[in-house]
Amino acid sequence: MASTTGNCLCEAVRYEMYGKPINSAVCHCNSCQQFSGSAFMANCWYKEEDFKVVRGQECIRTYNEEGTTTGGTMKRSFCKTCGSSLFQQTAGLQRAKIISVTSGTMNNRSLCQPGLEVWCSNRRDWVSLNHNGEKLDRQ
Repeated sequence: MASTTGNCLCEAVRYEMYGKPINSAVCHCNSCQQFSGSAFMANCWYKEEDFKVVRGQECIRTYNEEGTTTGGTMKRSFCKTCGSSLFQQTAGLQRAKIISVTSGTMNNRSLCQPGLEVWCSNRRDWVSLNHNGEKLDRQ
């Protein structure tokens, strides 16, 4: 049985996660700002084997962002119908077995308290987050 579920805005895509997230993070890098359309992107990290799309796989489109600041390719997935940012995965790096699920699409919001904030050197001046997690200038 799933620990939590999530879906895109139009509900064409639904997914399930099992167990607790490995971590939750807020990223202030330019790419995450552009992909989310916001000043930062909040994500929960799950092991690849603990994440499953249960409906709407055919509605998922992926943009492969080459040459990221961490040196890998970021596979950014979104709903082709409503455009919701769904999840990301870094290919070619150690974290390749981690799915980074966009927190705003998750139905259990209590799992999304940030434990980590990255690219703080790129944080907008007006953004102030209240959490006790680690803050890194880069990733």
